[in-house]
Amino acid sequence: MRFLATFLAVFMFVCVSAQRISDAEMLFNQGNYREASLIYDQALKKKPKDGILNFKYARCLYEQGQITEATLYFETAAVFGFAKANRFLGDIYFGDYRFQEAAQAYDNWLASDKLPADEKMQVAKLAAKAKLGAAMLERVEDIGLIDSVKADKATFINQIKMAREMGTFGFSADLLGVNISRLLTAFQSGRNDRRYMALKRNGEQSDLYQSYNLMNEWSEPVALSSVLNTSEEENYPFVGADGITIYFGSKGHDGLGGYDIFTSRFNSETADYLPPQNVGMPFNSPYNDYMMAFDELAGVGWFVTDRYQNPDSVIIYRFVPNAERMILRNKTPQELRDAARMRVCRSVVLSPQNTELHEIATKEFQTTLFVVNDTIVYHSAAQFVSDEAREQFLALCDLKAQGQQKEFTLAAKRDLWSVTEMEDERILLANEIVMLEKSCLLIEQQIKRYELEIRTLENLQLLTNH
Repeated sequence: MRFLATFLAVFMFVCVSAQRISDAEMLFNQGNYREASLIYDQALKKKPKDGILNFKYARCLYEQGQITEATLYFETAAVFGFAKANRFLGDIYFGDYRFQEAAQAYDNWLASDKLPADEKMQVAKLAAKAKLGAAMLERVEDIGLIDSVKADKATFINQIKMAREMGTFGFSADLLGVNISRLLTAFQSGRNDRRYMALKRNGEQSDLYQSYNLMNEWSEPVALSSVLNTSEEENYPFVGADGITIYFGSKGHDGLGGYDIFTSRFNSETADYLPPQNVGMPFNSPYNDYMMAFDELAGVGWFVTDRYQNPDSVIIYRFVPNAERMILRNKTPQELRDAARMRVCRSVVLSPQNTELHEIATKEFQTTLFVVNDTIVYHSAAQFVSDEAREQFLALCDLKAQGQQKEFTLAAKRDLWSVTEMEDERILLANEIVMLEKSCLLIEQQIKRYELEIRTLENLQLLTNH
């Protein structure tokens, strides 16, 4: 009789426990994760090494956004043989920039016999991304951040302001005068001879296109290159002052998130672009990273990302480009992760004194002589008859002031290089000097083009008036 009573008690306990787990399953399927987690929590206290229970409880925490707490139970579930936990661990580690661990977790799930064939390909891609992230994390660039600003995703392109001679940004729809997506952007070169734009291919994915200014008329846009364009989205083009270096956002090349930023250069020998390269961290992330651009005259760069933002917003980072890629060295894994996520970075402050000096120099240049032709010389902007020529003259004065400042900086860097004894410091200074020399040369070329254009505009207006 005692045996029968014991048997009945155990049987009732098992039935009640089974009913409770069944209730938890029903609650979970209904989206009531909190109530389901309370049942799984109680069951785990009796069976702490049960892989399935650890996984179920972890899923409840995960769905409630309690990622840190869920991780421990997913890890326990994996240890006690529930392989599917590795799928979630891979996602958690990846989002936390623990790419090596993410790759291992994905590989563990791939090794499971229970993995459906259709999911196997998806997880293999995730594992490849994690391995790419691990490699990128070893080469995080040390950048000097000036500032950042939150912007509307649909119109952020309007906030990228650079010297006009560097080029201008806009929307493909406006340049072509057609009704297409306002998320497709375009870039027009500083010489106004080329346009680079994103357009839909057959009404589906977007590709990069270019158009030429021929006799003051723009040619029909043609696809830029099959090396750059993929079967996925390409958008947000920018071309540097050299006319051959391009930066763009793509979902199709090897990256970490939706969009990653890539760069390539036009190869005159093959008349095509070189295979694009991922610009790396901290510019790219597991989120969408859209665009990178540089104002070589001002020595400023921008990159745009939606990391940690709501769906309608992006953040625009402004930074000082390095003359040569500077990799963070002697950092702990956590320090590298923080730098890659932009949680910590080197701050750069633009001196108000430099701004004041620039404004003073600009005003001084506005009162210098400007030769219009053999018989006419102006002493100020007010003398210009052509409004467009006057506007160009003011821009020329601003450009001359920039050139003057860069010449002063270049001379100071050269003096510093001559007395610096540390080889590492001399190399860094040498790189900065080379970049400044290129910038000064570019300004000289831009000044000559401005002067020619101003004279042409003013003389045409003078002839018209007479």
